[in-house]
Amino acid sequence: METFSSPVGQGGLFLFQFLIGLVIFVLMLRFLMRVAHVDWRNPIVHFVAKVTNPLCAPANKVLPSRGRWDWAAIVTALVIQGLFVWVIGLLTERDFGVAAIVLASTTEIMNQLLDMMFWLIIIQVILSWVSPGYNPNTEIFNQLTRPILTPFQRLIPPISGLDLSPIAAIVSIKLFQIVVVGSIVQVAQGLL
Repeated sequence: METFSSPVGQGGLFLFQFLIGLVIFVLMLRFLMRVAHVDWRNPIVHFVAKVTNPLCAPANKVLPSRGRWDWAAIVTALVIQGLFVWVIGLLTERDFGVAAIVLASTTEIMNQLLDMMFWLIIIQVILSWVSPGYNPNTEIFNQLTRPILTPFQRLIPPISGLDLSPIAAIVSIKLFQIVVVGSIVQVAQGLL
């Protein structure tokens, strides 16, 4: 514990958390891009694929991608997050059990995925106000949010031309995060 009480230790921990968070973010982005059938000619998509392909290669051998679901990205993210939790346990001299590591990793991945969906919707809404119509540079946000918003658009038709489905989607995402993921987090904290 004393290792992290110094500014250097805290800085090292922050850097480690940041790098792991960045890797998890890119893996979750890869997963969402595959689910949304994002145009693979987009340079951002090419970048994400090139960066994550080496990470996902071992998982792809066991779980090859089929259709929209890139399970290799999720499994890779879970393994990396699990290793991160295990390393934190070693550094803080705490013995986390396998169940605690699995639950903590799963909830962290779920939270990151839900946060990403939340922010993608916010960005897409803002871009639709600032740059209405088709724009090749912002189309990726439309493609990423379409699978999230479509079920809500079926339930809530536009009112006077105003699409309220993003509000319903955001509220649903946050409620799921608070109620479902929050409950799992409580169980995981009891195991830590």
